[in-house]
Amino acid sequence: MHDVRGSIMRITDALRNSFNDVLITGSYLINKVFSIKTSPENTINEAEALSGMFRDVAVLIDDIGFLNSLGSLGVAKVRGSLTVFVYDIHDVRPFCNLMNLPCLEPWDQESLSKAIKESRDYSEAFELPYVVRLGPWLSIGESVSGIGVRHREPTFNKNWGETMRWGLNRLLDGVRRDMPEEVRVRSRDNITIINKGDGVLVSGSAWPFIKDHIDRVSNYSIVLSLYVNPLPKNSINAKYVVDPGDYLVRELSVNKLMSEDIDKWYNDLINNIIQQFFFREPGDPLMIIEWLFSKYRRQGEVPIIAIDPAYAHLIDIEGLTPSYDMLPTFFEPRSFDQIIDIVINPLMAVLAFLKSGYNYGRLIAVANPCTLMNQEKIIREIIDIKNEYLIIIPLIKDECKDAINVLSQIGVNYKVINYDPSTPLASLSGLLSIINSRGIVIVNIITNSMGKYMFKIDDEYCDNCGDCLRIKCPAIQLSRKPIIDTKICIGCGICQLVCSRGAIVKIP
Repeated sequence: MHDVRGSIMRITDALRNSFNDVLITGSYLINKVFSIKTSPENTINEAEALSGMFRDVAVLIDDIGFLNSLGSLGVAKVRGSLTVFVYDIHDVRPFCNLMNLPCLEPWDQESLSKAIKESRDYSEAFELPYVVRLGPWLSIGESVSGIGVRHREPTFNKNWGETMRWGLNRLLDGVRRDMPEEVRVRSRDNITIINKGDGVLVSGSAWPFIKDHIDRVSNYSIVLSLYVNPLPKNSINAKYVVDPGDYLVRELSVNKLMSEDIDKWYNDLINNIIQQFFFREPGDPLMIIEWLFSKYRRQGEVPIIAIDPAYAHLIDIEGLTPSYDMLPTFFEPRSFDQIIDIVINPLMAVLAFLKSGYNYGRLIAVANPCTLMNQEKIIREIIDIKNEYLIIIPLIKDECKDAINVLSQIGVNYKVINYDPSTPLASLSGLLSIINSRGIVIVNIITNSMGKYMFKIDDEYCDNCGDCLRIKCPAIQLSRKPIIDTKICIGCGICQLVCSRGAIVKIP
């Protein structure tokens, strides 16, 4: 499996060897790698101030953090340089287009170095923030070292910094202005063409797939454009595109090649990130919570169930897609997504709910512990409002444990449910109490007991009901009937807990 965490760290090292200042911010994904101290919006403001002192500034951010900072980025003034490196699984290219910000998309390690130089040098020349789209398709090795820092003392020119020099015009123009013609020239100059024949534009995010299937496009001219906004349409002359998503299809009004293959490949790539950074490891407490919700009966209560975007289930070529599948609840839901009402920052959902005066039930929110980082003010505001809500925080290993300490530091009362994988059925009563709880509940899995047992499915009792498949444990696979891969199973016992037929048993 591609080491995403290691790649992000090596990208960070390259940025530190290329810019005077590197600021790190973001949301769920970046919080898995770094301890974030500043919100995305505030970080863009800090970057603007540093750029105003003639510094080269890089901001490393994830896609959700980028979307949350578009307002600040849209009016940012650049004097030195300001480049935003977005680690992206949602596809931010349409938003670069909307904001009219130059956007680059490197496809390998060499083009990453080129994108760093291009964005740094020309952000200053054109006085524009540049966006560089990164993602799991980039496998960054140890050899990437950056392009060298231009050492500059911070300076400031009061005449240059006149109030709202560009910002007012941008606001009046709907946060959109014409991109300098020089940027369009740069986009035309940064095209790589391989082979001869009808043109096929390959997005940077699709290049690793094409590189491994080069024989399938041997009769075509492969076109790679470092710029995806502005896209140099008149210089490409492409009849087809290879792209995970429909961005290039819409921009060029042409057909996709190998659409099913590239979509499957990209889905697998995104799934690997989800497994590495968010959940879907054997023994993940979220599996238990999903099962509890799928069994939950709304007996006279009409709760609102909100989930952290970090736990969004449905993954397609557009990235993580919230599920708004509001199916009737008179039947037993077939999957967790069918009972989720809102996919949103759970703390903000709780705050809005408490202020609304909703009287038909609680808001039940599942929050990633990393979401709590630097949110003391919001948490205090939530606990100061006396109303009924339930925040469930799945805790696996030591993930963002400092965020849990925040609860204690500000005097929040919370309940801890310990789930012991070695005795899953004995933990059932504590887990079921979650549904009837109020306030904040932490589901803590005791990882040191995992591996004590292995589990198997007894064909005699299994009737293919599908309960075990709903938890989406990677160790459970479907053949004629579900089977448990003992090479992957870690003995957490969650599958035994959810099996209503008694078909899952411990292996002595």
